[in-house]
Amino acid sequence: MNKLNWNKIIPIKSSLNRVAKIFKMTSIEKELEESKSFLSIALNGTEHGEWNWNMFTNEIDLSPEALAILGYEKKRKVFDQDSFLELIHHNDRISLLHGLENHKIGATNYVSVDIRMKSAYGHWNWINFRGKIVEYDETGAPLRFTGINYDINEQKQYDNDVQELQQKVIKSQEKKIKEKKNNSYANTDLDRYSKFRMNGLRNILKYD
Repeated sequence: MNKLNWNKIIPIKSSLNRVAKIFKMTSIEKELEESKSFLSIALNGTEHGEWNWNMFTNEIDLSPEALAILGYEKKRKVFDQDSFLELIHHNDRISLLHGLENHKIGATNYVSVDIRMKSAYGHWNWINFRGKIVEYDETGAPLRFTGINYDINEQKQYDNDVQELQQKVIKSQEKKIKEKKNNSYANTDLDRYSKFRMNGLRNILKYD
């Protein structure tokens, strides 16, 4: 029986490992490209912008689209954390920071909060701020928090209009119920008065 020539087998095995690695990397790159393509399709036609939060330097990089949503010049801009938070309504800053802290400790897989951001015209625009931590250092501390801003101003306005309409309908119904109740009391009192007069009339007739 011929002995195996390990000097020939080892290079072949090494080549197979390299081919396997290349195939694996190609597969990963393909999945990444498919994910990007899917994201592009999902975002097509929507008002959105990208942002990148460097958690080491506390700088937030907003894409031109993210700024354009708020009416600012369509040009990429980097904010420090304090300047960025100044753009957010004071009642919504806590929601954003609380959502970020929950995500940091692993309580949530991502952050998604509705916040009001100041537009270039001085108005408050509703934005859905969504993202996740995508990079950590060797100690496990978060380094980069990135995601997308969606313009939901029209949606919020629609929701507010619906709520106002619902409140008007409820108040109108309550008013009708109250009026009906008052009319019912008035009719009851009238019936009692009529009965009183009829009883008095009967007594007079009997007396005569």
